[in-house]
Amino acid sequence: MTENPYQTPPDSGATPPPLPPPLPEAAKTPWNGWWTLLWAVVIFFAWQFVVSIGLVIAAFQRDFFKNLGTPEAAENDLLALAFDGDIAGSVTFISIFFVCPLCWFVGKICTGYTGWEYLGNDRVKWWHWPLWAALTVACSLIFGLIAPFLGVDGPDDSMVTMARTTQFPVLLFLGVAIGAPLVEEFMFRGAVWRGWRASKLGLWGTLCLTSFFWAILHVQYPFVIIGYIFCLGLLLGFAREKTGNLWIPVSMHAVNNGIATIEMLHL
Repeated sequence: MTENPYQTPPDSGATPPPLPPPLPEAAKTPWNGWWTLLWAVVIFFAWQFVVSIGLVIAAFQRDFFKNLGTPEAAENDLLALAFDGDIAGSVTFISIFFVCPLCWFVGKICTGYTGWEYLGNDRVKWWHWPLWAALTVACSLIFGLIAPFLGVDGPDDSMVTMARTTQFPVLLFLGVAIGAPLVEEFMFRGAVWRGWRASKLGLWGTLCLTSFFWAILHVQYPFVIIGYIFCLGLLLGFAREKTGNLWIPVSMHAVNNGIATIEMLHL
């Protein structure tokens, strides 16, 4: 009689063979410190390239290259173009769609990580959002109180210029309060943070270096404001460390910039 291959064989009482052990999880190894620095340079120049392309397009639209005068006049006209509220806001917002995916890609190609996991996507409890936002507002208020004693009587001239030259305040708000927080946090508290935090720099080295490099990006501001940006960077990095979630410092950065944008638009 031919055995039915679809019929379960009778139980012979023998012990079934043990299942093979599960495969070990892939080791998660962030980019080392030097590779992270290299990626930071790549991201930064990609960001500046996008900004430069935006400025060139705006210059052509305004016939900038047809009316070039002396080198000094051309430099002043170029600075005026860069600090035009509508142009600055639009270019910064558009940068989101180039810089943020690049930061995500840096994490995606790293062994053992997904893109979002590398940048920081740990689950956080709901109360973290208002808590860190409140700390950001408190930091801004404290600086506002002590700033006059440090020689800062209001928003920087560059911010005032952008506010006065914008014809569409929503563009300036989108760039300063949404675009800048996303681009800068994805870079400093995202791609760069993960690699440096796992390196010999540790927590304090990563906190200080990311805050320092982020602060000196704002070279258009006086030294006192750059110092405030450095201190704010420490707070943003501390939030990133404690929550493991990139979106917490993004939201804090957005709160800080949103307050500054509303303030300068009402001057």
